[in-house]
Amino acid sequence: MSFADVLLLVIRWLHALAAVAWIGGGIFYLLVLRPSLSGSPGDSEGAAIRRLGEQFRHLVNTAIAVLLVTGAILTLSRLTSDYVGLPYIIVLVIKIGLALYMFYLVRFLRSGTYPAEAAVKHKRLQRLTGLFTNATTVLVLGVIVFLLADILRALVELGIKE
Repeated sequence: MSFADVLLLVIRWLHALAAVAWIGGGIFYLLVLRPSLSGSPGDSEGAAIRRLGEQFRHLVNTAIAVLLVTGAILTLSRLTSDYVGLPYIIVLVIKIGLALYMFYLVRFLRSGTYPAEAAVKHKRLQRLTGLFTNATTVLVLGVIVFLLADILRALVELGIKE
């Protein structure tokens, strides 16, 4: 195993670790922590959620930076290999598009407002846009991106076997 192979392995590991930390942390926050805090009496629950949200935001910002850098390196590495075909490129473009949309959503989750929601006057339309711009959407997209990563891995393995 060459130094370049070891370096790519470390980069792949950092990429996966950042994705797991972000999406796993988000699932824990939405499904476990937030419901348990909102069920407890007292005014301190709002302050606790805000403090936890601030800490999680730092984790997400770090994960996004790691994902962008490592993702660019891994993409260039894969696209220069002999085992990549058109199906791989199509799935990769979809994965990158969804990931960029997730990053965009997180940017506006920070401020609590979305440009699309600010322009919407009708409540039904605002609810519909909210379906595509909330924290749960980010997590669903993250799970889909994980699936696409596994599909990409399978496509490379199939290309190696041929």
